[in-house]
Amino acid sequence: MNSTVHNYQTCYTLNKEHYRECFEESASLTPKTWRRFIKAGALMLLGFFFYATQLDRMSNHLGQFFFILAFVDVLSVLYARAWWVTRQMLSKASGSEVKIDLDEQGIAIDSFYVKQQFLWQEIQSFAETEKGLVLRLQQAGQYYLSRAHFSEEAWQFMLTKLAEK
Repeated sequence: MNSTVHNYQTCYTLNKEHYRECFEESASLTPKTWRRFIKAGALMLLGFFFYATQLDRMSNHLGQFFFILAFVDVLSVLYARAWWVTRQMLSKASGSEVKIDLDEQGIAIDSFYVKQQFLWQEIQSFAETEKGLVLRLQQAGQYYLSRAHFSEEAWQFMLTKLAEK
């Protein structure tokens, strides 16, 4: 990429390392609070309610069902990274190649399964992490870009375009 023509292309593969980095860097922006366990607590209360009321034989089973759901929810919070990475690895996009184009208009992402274009003005905000960027989009989504896939010049160009907004 030279300084007169701002056009940059890169490719990477959606693999386990990429998915781990995406999760860790995105998760580093959200504080870990007790609120993650609210759903498990509510399920546990429902379990206690049905187990304590014992209106009929079915209440015991409902209580046990909600206790099990609460337990599974706690596991999903504690092992969120492993669960998320495993789901991504089982997706049809896993292993496919992704091509990214940067230019004056925005960022174009192209793979066999996904074709997206984010114009610079459509990016609501961004957060730079230790290893990349998390873009927050106006259409209520976010996208992670790993710094490892970009040259220093392309990275600075992208930060400049994002800061201009």
